[in-house]
Amino acid sequence: MEIFIEDIPTEGLHLKGELPDTIFGLDPKDSIRPAGPVHYSIDIYSFEDGVSLTGSLGGPFQLQCGTCLEYFDFEANFPNWTSNLDTEEGQISFDPTIEIREDILMGLPSSPRCDDFAEGHVCPKAHLLEETRDESSDDEGEDDDDGRNVWGALDQIS
Repeated sequence: MEIFIEDIPTEGLHLKGELPDTIFGLDPKDSIRPAGPVHYSIDIYSFEDGVSLTGSLGGPFQLQCGTCLEYFDFEANFPNWTSNLDTEEGQISFDPTIEIREDILMGLPSSPRCDDFAEGHVCPKAHLLEETRDESSDDEGEDDDDGRNVWGALDQIS
């Protein structure tokens, strides 16, 4: 979707529609899988040295749980999205799809757990995470090989 800067009126340009999930170009084995089109409703404003985009973005995804590694449904919703683009001298157009793609990917949870996003759902591997936390908390007060409590000094910092 190419937008010509000279076509943006002073009061701004409003665009509403869908972009295909192919804009992400992710490998099917990736931990993020687009599951449908991206919906957008944006206002574009042109300034002397750049372009400002504001509006809302959203779309369905499947994210891989960081604990059980199973995929779960996630609805991305960015109701107050903004992005500012610097334009170069002589630049006549830009493609907002690039900003939309990058901002959605950066806005998705980085280490999602399936039970954080599905009410009443318990991750089938949650017990493994709890066991790991219990083991690491047991190690906190351990002494180094020479008998010094290497973490004790950090406990004194307030």
